[in-house]
Amino acid sequence: MKMTKKPQNKVYIVAAILVVGLIVSIGVLHRFSTISLPTISKPSEESFQAPGKNWPSQKKVEDYFVEKLHMTSQDAKDSRSLSKGNDGKINLRLTQGTTLPALLSNLEYYGFVRDQKALEYALEHTADTLPGRTYALKAGNNTVDLYASYSISEDMTAWEIADQLLNHPSYFAYDEYGYMFMP
Repeated sequence: MKMTKKPQNKVYIVAAILVVGLIVSIGVLHRFSTISLPTISKPSEESFQAPGKNWPSQKKVEDYFVEKLHMTSQDAKDSRSLSKGNDGKINLRLTQGTTLPALLSNLEYYGFVRDQKALEYALEHTADTLPGRTYALKAGNNTVDLYASYSISEDMTAWEIADQLLNHPSYFAYDEYGYMFMP
């Protein structure tokens, strides 16, 4: 009888090890299955507000016009002047090579948004009514099309700029210029 108990004991030991291993495995899998990718928490309501032209930023888009488009300072100011018959907006052109982080950073750098994280949040949480074209930038499940221009100003909230970028592109064919901002 002693011989039959030893194999049974081995079976119980192996079964116990398997059960303990299974319990540990389930616990480990459960732990990893509850880990999610970081999501952007909603920034303060103030960070979504329109910055306005007097918002302190590193540079203004008129500086860009002078540096990159070689306009005179006066021409750069006049290009958006309401007194000259313009609507105060600029055309933001997105071409190949534009990335979402670069776009967000530039819009904050030139004073179009108060906080790039607020714009990113708005892009991810605004209704996107247009299907993204090939090579569109991804903001969560939403898309911002490239080879398009968007009419924006510092008087727009992050939500309004997000709506423009997601739903109001003006498409253009490839061109050699590739400027980020146009008067």
